Amino acid sequence: MKLNSMTTKSVLTAGVLTAGLVMAQTSASADNFNIRIAAGHPSAPLASVNQANKTFVPNVTKRVAAETDHTIRFIEGYGGTMSNLFETLESTQKGLVDIGLMCSCFEPTKLFVHNLNYFNPFISGDPKIMGPTTRQIHKEFDYFSKIFDQYGQTYIANGAFDDYGLGTKFPWTKMEELKGVKIGAAGPNLPWLDYAGASKVQTNLNEVYNALQSGVYSGVVIFPAPYFGFKFGEVAKYYTTMGWGSVVAYPMTVNNKTWAKLPDSVKKIIMEETHVYNEAVEDEGVRKFTSALENLKKQGVTVRDLGSAERNKMAQAIEPWVNQKAAEYEKLGFPGKATFKRLHALAKENGAKPVHDYVIK
Repeated sequence: MKLNSMTTKSVLTAGVLTAGLVMAQTSASADNFNIRIAAGHPSAPLASVNQANKTFVPNVTKRVAAETDHTIRFIEGYGGTMSNLFETLESTQKGLVDIGLMCSCFEPTKLFVHNLNYFNPFISGDPKIMGPTTRQIHKEFDYFSKIFDQYGQTYIANGAFDDYGLGTKFPWTKMEELKGVKIGAAGPNLPWLDYAGASKVQTNLNEVYNALQSGVYSGVVIFPAPYFGFKFGEVAKYYTTMGWGSVVAYPMTVNNKTWAKLPDSVKKIIMEETHVYNEAVEDEGVRKFTSALENLKKQGVTVRDLGSAERNKMAQAIEPWVNQKAAEYEKLGFPGKATFKRLHALAKENGAKPVHDYVIK
């Protein structure tokens, strides 16, 4: 059959439109996403960053490719290569980073409430207790998630660190021996030593070695794994397990604009993998706590435990400060007293055996 010019033009136009629709549908159902994920700390020494690199990123990448029509390519920037220790929250807010891992210890004002475990020391040093306990608190008190709304982010994960200890350049056994000694710490844990009379110095992992070596301070509050990993034992040969406790203080968040662009199938996989990530962080913390202490001994570091008597003395001494922090939550409009009380009760339900039961007034 012979087609006239009008008919031919109509057929060609219809064909182009059909092809365009097919291309549009293909694009909508098979998108490729580049996701920038960043942290101020390097990956290997810190479980929260290490498991983002070793577990979260590869798991999400594989599952999205296998279970959806989409692909995700992560662009990883750890150790400050995309955002430094003090900028990750803001970098994620601005969209310079899509997924940010940040320590609330370096955001004492904006992420004040997420320093909850720092404000309640000596409950438990077990990440497998404090991780699930604290995340349950975050669910029961939704202000922990809502705090990120004002920074254009969604809070998706947060694994617990292992127990904090104290590395020093000198041996000691009693709290009184720390009086006047300069001790470095990350921020919200500095007051832990106020009640021992120590002189506190704000610091971070990236500067500890040189600060200890040069005498800026003579001790540092830190987990055993990074103490070994960063080789701080070369310049401070004494490490005391303090029992200050495991903390949930390294939120993983996603920029809201990035999140809105992701299909529901991809979001579902990411959220499922955050649970795997949290457990992986805590498993690494438990594993590395013991192995790091053994490795420190091999490195020539003298390792000892504080002991229950001194631990109890320090916990009782710090109780007024714990109440002060609960009151600060209340002043900011958050139910601090109820949160603190619930944290203590739930931790004990989950197996914690604190050396001292705080009375929150």
